[in-house]
Amino acid sequence: MGEEEGPKKKPWWAIDKEAWRQHFHLIFDMASVAKGRDKPLKPWSDADVEEFIHSDPVYGPQLKLVREAAKISAGGAVVGGLTTTAVVARYSRAPHGLLLSLVAGAIVGWSVAEEGARLAYGLHKIDCMDTNLRFLDWWKHKTEG
Repeated sequence: MGEEEGPKKKPWWAIDKEAWRQHFHLIFDMASVAKGRDKPLKPWSDADVEEFIHSDPVYGPQLKLVREAAKISAGGAVVGGLTTTAVVARYSRAPHGLLLSLVAGAIVGWSVAEEGARLAYGLHKIDCMDTNLRFLDWWKHKTEG
């Protein structure tokens, strides 16, 4: 009547490297752009982004949508931060309260605007990180050869 020993369960931190790569794929993807670099990529302009948009028929239009959604999200952060700060300033003039309301309002405004832009532009159907990485790879090959 001894206990049967089956395969031992591993603790959650003892999973293999491939599983960690799947869980944190964003970090590993960004590391592929920065691997072996001493200097950062040269800065790019809006004209360079437009060149990529016209040169790549798949990822170009996606990058354009991602950039438009980012502008909307930044606008939402500004509106949210200023609105909540104005409301708090009306009722309380504590400097720490104003600062906290600015930060909290910016975070909430960014989040709401980002979700709205994602739904409006259909970004939930594409991989935005992959699109940005394609642009960074294109820019690296263009500037460094």
